[in-house]
Amino acid sequence: MAEIELHPGTPYCDADTLNRVARQQGLCLAIAQACVYDEICQVIDLADGDCDALTHSYLERQEIDPNSTGACEAFLRTKSWTPDDLRYQATKWERIDRFQQAVFAGEVERHFLSRKLAHDQVTYSMIRVRDGDLAFELHQRLQEGEASFAELASQFSEGSERESEGVCGPAPFDQAHASVVEKLRGCREGELLEPFFIQDIWLILRLERWDGARLDDSMRSSILDELFEQWFDRRVSQLLAGQKPDPLPLHLLQTC
Repeated sequence: MAEIELHPGTPYCDADTLNRVARQQGLCLAIAQACVYDEICQVIDLADGDCDALTHSYLERQEIDPNSTGACEAFLRTKSWTPDDLRYQATKWERIDRFQQAVFAGEVERHFLSRKLAHDQVTYSMIRVRDGDLAFELHQRLQEGEASFAELASQFSEGSERESEGVCGPAPFDQAHASVVEKLRGCREGELLEPFFIQDIWLILRLERWDGARLDDSMRSSILDELFEQWFDRRVSQLLAGQKPDPLPLHLLQTC
């Protein structure tokens, strides 16, 4: 029967005991996640020089002198690690980053374009009232400059925007009600829309600002993380459900 070591070279329990403990102590999710990270790290090779540099930097971040054999050995003892364990921890996130780039970088632009509205930021002013006559009266007062949007929203609006002088956002464009999105989509900044009815309430809108998302480095990194997390979560779920995970895309990793 397989023996499990909690400390290198010191058998502690058998696999059946570890399985029981993992289930009963709620450790299965963490183990499944660790297994996925591990299989990624096993298929991403790094040059020896890169591994040495990453290990050196890792030890320095732990305030351990990389050039002191005694300090490094003491650190390994406190962690119950072997030198290979240290090398794994020091290079783990570099391997995962290279995996992300190799597997998902080619999908970023398509994903961005398919969900551009989710990334666009919009700011608009809104007044909500249940009385249709009042809605058209307020709209006329705004058109004629008799009062500011902030004044009328603070006095008459029946929604939470009353507390912000009618201002909503900035927020992702697709978080607004579908009818609001449709109305604002073709507007110019500063344009005041005529009152319209949604469900049981009248709305007056004015588009203040629309910041269209750009696929810059920050956005690219965010989407890359999102795509990886979706893949990662799906793979972990397969393991927890007792399913055979999808094959790793090894053909995409040949240049890593």
